[in-house]
Amino acid sequence: MKKQIISQASYKVSKWSGGETTEVFLYPPEGHYALNEFDYRVSTAKVELAESTFSSLPGYKRIIMSLDNPLELHHKGKESLRKEKLAPYQTDYFSGDDETKSFGKCTDFNLIYSPKFGGEMKTKQSDEVIKLKKQVTYVLYALKDVQITFNQETKTICLEAGTSLVLEEINEENQVLIHSTTKNKAPVLIEISIR
Repeated sequence: MKKQIISQASYKVSKWSGGETTEVFLYPPEGHYALNEFDYRVSTAKVELAESTFSSLPGYKRIIMSLDNPLELHHKGKESLRKEKLAPYQTDYFSGDDETKSFGKCTDFNLIYSPKFGGEMKTKQSDEVIKLKKQVTYVLYALKDVQITFNQETKTICLEAGTSLVLEEINEENQVLIHSTTKNKAPVLIEISIR
């Protein structure tokens, strides 16, 4: 299994129509998000306007969640308008072909991926286990300071809040224990899986 820790200093920050976006991970590494030449991208964005229009990403699938405030999304597809109201940490799956508007200021978290892949994004609380599957890539994004312990190893990886761990080339199933000193039941990590 290949493990890569990505610090906040390595993230790429850019502007978009509604605020600022931070690219956490792009695959392949030589891909180009602005040219729609990539397989998948993990990012977080600060939505600074009460109403904003999302970038058009035809040919891609998207998953989004708010990390702090409620978020309302309007997705206008070819034949219908779908409205979603998300509480923090709820996900919404939608097409990059949709005309999407957001209502509400927040910090969001995103997975954008080619339809030749399957994607999933969910939160984890302290002392939860992630079951790693073969041939799946994982991006683990720490919301709080966390310790990650692999079932078959004694070494623990410590991630500071805002740091990511990418797990690739998984050839055998494994389990990962997530631990944080956070006392409440708030999520401490986002698990992104791409297969």
